[in-house]
Amino acid sequence: MKRKLGSIEDRKKVKVLLKECTEGWKKERLIALKMGFNSENTLDVIAESIGKDRQTIQRWFVKFRKEGVEGLLSRTYTGRPLKHSNDEIYDFLEKGLESGRWNTLVQAKQDLEKQFKCSFKYHNVWYWVKKCKGVIRIPRPSHTKRDPEKSKEFKRDFLQQLEQLPIARSKPVKVWFADESRYGLLPILRGCWTKKGLRQIKKYETKYEWSYCYGAIDPVDGECVFLQTPSVNMEWTEKFLLQVKQEFPDHEHVVVWDGAGFHPKEADHEMLPEGIHAIQLPPYSPELNPIEKLWDLIQDHTSNKLWPTIKRLDEVVGLLLEEWWKDPNRVLGLFGDNWHRDSANSSARTDIGILNLKRYNWYARGSYSFYSKQNGAIESLLFNHRKSIDSDITD
Repeated sequence: MKRKLGSIEDRKKVKVLLKECTEGWKKERLIALKMGFNSENTLDVIAESIGKDRQTIQRWFVKFRKEGVEGLLSRTYTGRPLKHSNDEIYDFLEKGLESGRWNTLVQAKQDLEKQFKCSFKYHNVWYWVKKCKGVIRIPRPSHTKRDPEKSKEFKRDFLQQLEQLPIARSKPVKVWFADESRYGLLPILRGCWTKKGLRQIKKYETKYEWSYCYGAIDPVDGECVFLQTPSVNMEWTEKFLLQVKQEFPDHEHVVVWDGAGFHPKEADHEMLPEGIHAIQLPPYSPELNPIEKLWDLIQDHTSNKLWPTIKRLDEVVGLLLEEWWKDPNRVLGLFGDNWHRDSANSSARTDIGILNLKRYNWYARGSYSFYSKQNGAIESLLFNHRKSIDSDITD
């Protein structure tokens, strides 16, 4: 028997309401009703078209016969009363995200269910976490011996340390944040973009051959100096400091670095060249040294690759560093909240006149040198004839 549903007036009314209606759930019901007016459309066809099950369509038609179009477009069921508010959920998730409590959203879901004593769907938890601006990040390691108070104290007293240095007043002074980086033929594996469901495979080979790079960056002008060496020790540190001095002979220099054993600390140390003054960072506080970010950005380019020789990797690191010393603005971007530059600039206002205030007419100045194993000498790198970065690497 063919289905009889609605009158001519009902059909006209549904047609008008479909044009005016903007709410999605009402449109679904009106479309189902319009299709139901045609007896050729079975319940299964209508259900498939709307994206609902057959029983739901049947229930809508029964309600239409009893209450008309107005009854079909009204909702009287409000659902179970909530045991919690969205604000409570967001507050709980924000505290967990700030403390880095969860490694996966499954763990967050389990904690939510334990806290509010009800079940949640995974996609709802994902939505709430995104609303709280949650992202997945690899945490920064922190040594158990690190003292956060010493880090805060160093930032607070950095200007005072600059002012207390025995610096000659006849020369301008440059402040450098310096460090060393090791890289080699042992591949570094990092996360990379790929297609969903596909796990990338990168070639790996155990080769223990290393090179090192000394580096120093200036928080005021964005200038930098680099020296690639076959190892790190007091002798190479002295050569690096001499290169800094040679690059800027008209300045006194303040070098801020960590307490590594090959870093001269005492003002009268024999390996500390004249005109260079050292300030030591607090122990286990690499976050205070912005050049650490530069080494990490260099590894973004050299990781996930199998390099043929250490010489080739040296050349590529040189090309990457060239991009930094040619772009002072990019170097300045490493200094984050700029407490380094604020302290350096503030020292220029004191009677010792450590630094000129930040200049805005940028120019490319800096140097990159390497140790030549053939003749045992420090040479300047030439960039004009070398191969491109990715020309002979193996993924």
